[in-house]
Amino acid sequence: MGAGAVPGPAGSRIASAVVAAALALVALSAAVAWVLAPVAEAGFVFDDAADVVENPATAPSAFWRSLGVTNRPLLKATYALQRAWHGDAPAPFHRANLLLHLACLPLVFALCRRALARPAPDERGVALAAAWVATALWALHPVAAETVAPVTGRSHLLSTALLLGALLLATGARPPGRARMLAAAALALAAPLARETALVLPALLLLWQATLGLGEGRAAVLRRQLPVWSGTALAALLLALGERQRELVAYSLAARPPLEALRGNVHALVEILALWLAPWRLSADPAPPPDLPWAAPATLTRLALLAAAGLIAATARRRHPRAAFAAGWTLLALLPANSLLWRLDPVSPRPLYLAGIGLALLAGIGARHLGGALSSAPRRSRAIRAGAGALGLSTLALLALAAHGRAALWAEPAALWADAAAKAPDRPRPWTNLGIELLLADRLDAAEIALLRASELAPAESAARCALDAIRIRRLAAGHPPPGAER
Repeated sequence: MGAGAVPGPAGSRIASAVVAAALALVALSAAVAWVLAPVAEAGFVFDDAADVVENPATAPSAFWRSLGVTNRPLLKATYALQRAWHGDAPAPFHRANLLLHLACLPLVFALCRRALARPAPDERGVALAAAWVATALWALHPVAAETVAPVTGRSHLLSTALLLGALLLATGARPPGRARMLAAAALALAAPLARETALVLPALLLLWQATLGLGEGRAAVLRRQLPVWSGTALAALLLALGERQRELVAYSLAARPPLEALRGNVHALVEILALWLAPWRLSADPAPPPDLPWAAPATLTRLALLAAAGLIAATARRRHPRAAFAAGWTLLALLPANSLLWRLDPVSPRPLYLAGIGLALLAGIGARHLGGALSSAPRRSRAIRAGAGALGLSTLALLALAAHGRAALWAEPAALWADAAAKAPDRPRPWTNLGIELLLADRLDAAEIALLRASELAPAESAARCALDAIRIRRLAAGHPPPGAER
């Protein structure tokens, strides 16, 4: 028998658990594909057209000429390739997003399996089941629909896949060999070129080493860290040399200095985390965070909550390393886009695509402890085990239905913006976009109501006024003057 073999019934149980986990992962992939299927019917929504088909940097004939003056070159390369292969029809872009999400699914499962691994052979089945639960929670959460449905969500999808690939190569059971080191470096280089927030990868690897690391010697640690740091450093250099990247950073600093941005992002971070815990609040245009001074009680409270979460994650790494890793992952993944730089849309659910892996892993840790406790309980607790399983599956089913509903909304732009306007009635942009979609559908009366509301909220904005003028012109051309014109 080999040194790593597990004898007798225990080995048989492990093999059965592995097969069951693989089948469950295939079933989960099929469920995710069904849940998010409506996105394939969506058109270009919100910023999609401007970022994809109206962007000179994504034109197949101009991509290479624009390479030095555009940001996220790897992302733009995928757009250019698809435009060359499929033209500008939206469906192939949405299908590619869905395929990227499905590609991330086994990567997230592998990460959760490693984080939840148990040394005892008879407990590995429970760890595999908990990893599946965490992966299902992440993949079926409505946040996934908010990331997959818009074409512009691809930057999160692609960078997450590349980041997870690099991290898994660096955190195997043994230090990586030369081939794996080169592959990890290449993926670490590519991830920030899809989305610059992937520069957080080295910090995530350090977090892994500090919490779930194997206590290895310096040479082994260096083999894990060096490829990731080298690839990320080269990516950071390339981004710093990019003209468009420097323009975006300068624009952000002009909008809000770093300390003011940090103050706003304290509130934004809490709002973003609340969206994961309360997915019914998800919107295509979330309301911005409150603009409160540092001394405001709400600011101090939220700052204390975030600081406490970071402190707990740091101090719990010895006694509860898995929980410390999951909590630290969530905070670190959110920091690049929500710290010293200000974004036009600070409260966005899409950063939760990467950060939500940590939140789902926390749920997986809870499921593992519960499963371990119930599996060792006496036979009379079988009903309790069945009830716990039914409750977990019911929760996943409810999340899947919510995600399906969000995906369906993205396929109906008028319904999407009506939902956003209902959730943020004082925001002019949802009313403007709703009015424009209704105008395109020739629902002039409803469009006018929405556009008038937008004009009331933002009199200086021209989009709503131009759309109202278009309604008047269309009515006159049809021989129907606007109400009151006869007087």
